[in-house]
Amino acid sequence: MCTISNEGWNLFARVLEEILNGHGSHLSSIDDRAKIHPEKVRRLQQSLKDPKSFPVLNVDELERVITAFHFNVHERMRLEAALLTTFIEAKLMDQISPEAALQTAGCILPVLEQALRDLRINSCMVKGGFVFDETEPERILESALVNIDHALIDLHMSHSADALAERIACAREAQAGFDAALTQLEEVAELLKTSKTWQVWYQEAQNGRTVAQQRVLMLRTDA
Repeated sequence: MCTISNEGWNLFARVLEEILNGHGSHLSSIDDRAKIHPEKVRRLQQSLKDPKSFPVLNVDELERVITAFHFNVHERMRLEAALLTTFIEAKLMDQISPEAALQTAGCILPVLEQALRDLRINSCMVKGGFVFDETEPERILESALVNIDHALIDLHMSHSADALAERIACAREAQAGFDAALTQLEEVAELLKTSKTWQVWYQEAQNGRTVAQQRVLMLRTDA
């Protein structure tokens, strides 16, 4: 029987932390060495403790981490497998219990890693701030952050899916997710919009929507 501990709900963050540990580092070090915003690092760390929270790095950020820490081909493939597994885990969370979703995804992860190794597929992941604790602004923004998290995963899937139709569907879902996040972010109180936390995530959603729109147009051209 496949078993996995719940000491790390977000499998992408867990695998990234394990790889960084192998390089003598931790998630906390990527803000400085790979220039990842501290707010993003905080959410990655928090997602290890909280079920149903699945922040991931965007494509450019992931490439910066890979370059800064000199990840090898195997480690890049592990991250690709973790992204795919986290996509599955996030979808399962709304269908079954968090514990069952984690157990299922944990069983899928090594299978995907082995499949990527067997197929010799290299990763195709192309390419200080004010930090809130568990405060009211964070709770107000949480719904938008969830949409951003899921949209980023969908955007990754628009590169990884085998079928063109599935890649297009994922790109469209990513665009819709970023659109929803922008709408939610625009509806908050004006005072909150002056915070650096809000500005970081609004810029992230804007950039993500642009990338997703470009991805949809490119894939539709290929169809």
